[in-house]
Amino acid sequence: MESQKWLKQLVVAVFFVSGLILDVGVMKSSAETISKDENIESMEPNNFSTPETISKNENIESMESNDFAIPVVREEEVESGYMNDGTELPDEFIVNSNDNTNPLLRSATLGTEKWTKESTTREISNGFITWHPDWSEYQYNISFYYFSKSTMSFSASVGYGYFSISVAKAGSSGQAINADPKKWTRPGVYGNVDVTKYNVKKYNGAGIYTGSTTKYISTASSTYVKSRNK
Repeated sequence: MESQKWLKQLVVAVFFVSGLILDVGVMKSSAETISKDENIESMEPNNFSTPETISKNENIESMESNDFAIPVVREEEVESGYMNDGTELPDEFIVNSNDNTNPLLRSATLGTEKWTKESTTREISNGFITWHPDWSEYQYNISFYYFSKSTMSFSASVGYGYFSISVAKAGSSGQAINADPKKWTRPGVYGNVDVTKYNVKKYNGAGIYTGSTTKYISTASSTYVKSRNK
């Protein structure tokens, strides 16, 4: 009888210990599973984070907003080298081809250009610029040339493309320029010519940068007419 009682107690003890081992195993497995799930969840938010993309977008927007503060200059003002009010062109400006009044030119150059001044060089200093357009050839036995127009505007070139030039006569009743009647003479336009170098960045109609180039603008100042010998 004692042996049977002892055997029953041993069997109960074995089942009890087995149950404990099974519970511990289940708890360990659950803990490992939860730990893995937590690691996966903690990684997922990092994978969807895009701080670099946001930073780049912010930089692009700030650059575009700065461009809106740059003055807009019309193409005819760029061609003349002066603003419509007679002042010099700004050091940095925007040329919008969409505002061009010529539909053919507008369709061919659709987009925007950003001009930035790099340098200005005095190409001609109180020297001969070009011939006066009213005389196409030299004259002989002429003592003076008379000008009745208050202002003469025309185009000239000094090697950087054509530019607009204006010459105003002295006085209100006309102007006579002396000449040597014993020589072949012809009226010429004299004065100063400055050449300004610009870096030009080009953008298409959608505002996307397409490339850059270098352009030059020539402007004349202190112009006057003088007889020039052959």
